[in-house]
Amino acid sequence: MISFEQLLTGVVMGTILVVIGLVPGLLDKWVEAVSTMAEALLSLFHDVPVPARERRKFGEQQWMGALGMALIALSLYLYTVR
Repeated sequence: MISFEQLLTGVVMGTILVVIGLVPGLLDKWVEAVSTMAEALLSLFHDVPVPARERRKFGEQQWMGALGMALIALSLYLYTVR
């Protein structure tokens, strides 16, 4: 028994997880962008440039897509059970 707003939250979050899980390399690109932005911000506040670290590749995260579909299904089920 969830409200309509909670249903929408579950569907949107589930959709985001499905996109992350099914688009190859998307998570790696987001991690790269956030790390680059963090390094740029740190170098602004410190006089010494921050050395770039080696980043771990995540690869495909298909379990996230499955988790997103399960979240959407659970949200729809809980909304319709009222």
